Amino acid sequence: MLSLGIDGRWEPQDFIEVLQAIESFYYKLAQEHRYRFRSPLWLDDDHLLWASERFGVSSFEAALDHLNERMLKRARYETPSYRRLSVARIQYASPGGIDLLGIGKVFETLANSIGRLKTYFDEAHLRSERDTQASLDTELKRIEVEKERESLQALKIKNAQDALQLLDSHPDMLDALVPLLVRDQDAIASRLAERKLISAKVIPGDPEQD
Repeated sequence: MLSLGIDGRWEPQDFIEVLQAIESFYYKLAQEHRYRFRSPLWLDDDHLLWASERFGVSSFEAALDHLNERMLKRARYETPSYRRLSVARIQYASPGGIDLLGIGKVFETLANSIGRLKTYFDEAHLRSERDTQASLDTELKRIEVEKERESLQALKIKNAQDALQLLDSHPDMLDALVPLLVRDQDAIASRLAERKLISAKVIPGDPEQD
């Protein structure tokens, strides 16, 4: 079971975005990559231009969202019951929690990814407190913010690459899945930054859907 710690004031959109991001991340790994895309080039500029004209998306992020949505709908349709992600419990309190049932090895990857992002934001908070005590000029602060953004993106990419180690088949598709898994982490990262999502851990001892 994957247990998520939550805190603070959650709005419906927080639950929607976090649970959908986790579901999208989960099914990419739980499906054992049975998707039959023609090639990993569907994220190239030509495809994105075609997608923007057909589906009305205007940015790379919007194209990723569209592809993630299509993959998630297909996964929900195709995944057998014993591999599906399900909600075991939601306790809305301060703090509260969300417990999910699914495949243990996928949950371990998810918990590790969320844990790394949490460590990043915890350390960033400490750095911010130190910076407020320092006499830095505006340009130095701007450069520091840019470095923080680059570091966070690099961490999301590493999480995606590590997660894909679970997949044994279709190695030619792995690079193409990285940006989609990075996009899945955006909603999770924003709630960690807001300290609404505070922890993620795998609880052993429950029957594993595997």
